[in-house]
Amino acid sequence: KHKFMVIGAATLSDDDAVQRLANGYRRAALKVKGLPIYNPTLAVEAVGFREHEGRQVGVIVTPWFMNLTILPSAADLESWVDGGTTRIGFPSGLYDFVVSDLHGVGLIGTCSLFSTMTEFTDHEAAQVAAKAVADELFQAEQPAAPPAVSRRQLFGG
Repeated sequence: KHKFMVIGAATLSDDDAVQRLANGYRRAALKVKGLPIYNPTLAVEAVGFREHEGRQVGVIVTPWFMNLTILPSAADLESWVDGGTTRIGFPSGLYDFVVSDLHGVGLIGTCSLFSTMTEFTDHEAAQVAAKAVADELFQAEQPAAPPAVSRRQLFGG
């Protein structure tokens, strides 16, 4: 079963929309390759994308950054503006995303995880980190444990 979302004038399946997003960053990689911020041991990859409230959300790994990334729902497209911010709720909490217009893709929301990728020695390490973030996003916040109270303290003794 495929869900569809509108990007630009075309209607794409969720998988196609995520692939189009990754391809947008692959094109951008050609422009930054060779710069000091570029880690040549890494590749562009969309990791852990899934549907959440009509949006596709996951992690984009590139040789120069890793971002939590969200593709807008049709309703988002009516209110999101390039350069703006939006706050989106997930089971793990609220997150702020910067809205930008990615050339050839359209509006996306990003939340920076790593602004340089120099600490990753290989692509597998980046994939593990990205998958962990994507999974944690959907883990419910755990309420703080109440302080331990002894029976004596409880009854005022």
